[in-house]
Amino acid sequence: MRRGLNAPGCAVVVLASAMLVTVLSACGVTAQPVKSPFSAGLGVEDGPGSRLWGDTFSGPKGMHIGCISGRRYAVLITVHNHTRQAISLLGGSGAQALPDVIERIAVQVRLAPPPPKGDIAVSGLRSWNPHNSSPVLIPPGHDGWVQSNFLMRNCPLLRSAEPVTVNRSITLDYSAGGAKGTQVIAQAATRIILTRGPLHPALRINQVG
Repeated sequence: MRRGLNAPGCAVVVLASAMLVTVLSACGVTAQPVKSPFSAGLGVEDGPGSRLWGDTFSGPKGMHIGCISGRRYAVLITVHNHTRQAISLLGGSGAQALPDVIERIAVQVRLAPPPPKGDIAVSGLRSWNPHNSSPVLIPPGHDGWVQSNFLMRNCPLLRSAEPVTVNRSITLDYSAGGAKGTQVIAQAATRIILTRGPLHPALRINQVG
């Protein structure tokens, strides 16, 4: 066996025998990112909400929400790691259709607990937070929670009778095996269908009740 340098930082190993000479080179080898390691889980959580803020209903095609300047609103989705390796979920971002009116301020990611047995429901939605969270490791076959926190402002810019659809997707940032990647998750149920809410809501915004 003979070792040498073919280029700066590039090791070449030559394996010689009477019958065969094999050259192995590690030049230019880079880790390849895992492609689309996550699949969207069922169920979407959102809030806080109230009909007194102009909210009407949520369904498989989106959430009908009233826009009130200063209102804070959160949407939580579940993603499933369907690969055979652990994936580090770094955070989320993506294009925003109307950032002057409703803006994704921060994204928190967390490891979701194992699915409960029976009829017990586990809520992953947490209080609105203006700061991004630290990355979290999602083991193979496990779920992660991704919470987007939105802030509304300049709501009079909306035409009262014409809803605007935002939050059509989120781009997840992740890493695995030393390589980073991105994946777009789009769910119709997470769309925010925004209309102008009341100027003077009967219930103070950003409180539950």
